Amino acid sequence: MTVTDCSVTSRTVAQNIESVTHHSVYTRTIRRRLQQRGLSARRPLLGLPLTQNHRLLRRQWCDEIRMWAVEWNKVVFTDESRICLQHHHGRIRV
Repeated sequence: MTVTDCSVTSRTVAQNIESVTHHSVYTRTIRRRLQQRGLSARRPLLGLPLTQNHRLLRRQWCDEIRMWAVEWNKVVFTDESRICLQHHHGRIRV
């Protein structure tokens, strides 16, 4: 099988192979075989592309997190646990 379209993803190639041969092929195998032949993606996908709605939701979440930092600066933490200065052997810690 010859791949002439450079924009085809390894997932698409795997689906094409599976439809022809009725055997599943891992996309990682396809990428490895292409790399062995000196072929690779011009720009590897580092993350999933976000839709406009996902971008908006992520931006809102990030804005909320920034506000949390401002609110947490107003909180005072105390340690109200009891401290025992004497051990069971009677010695006092200094």
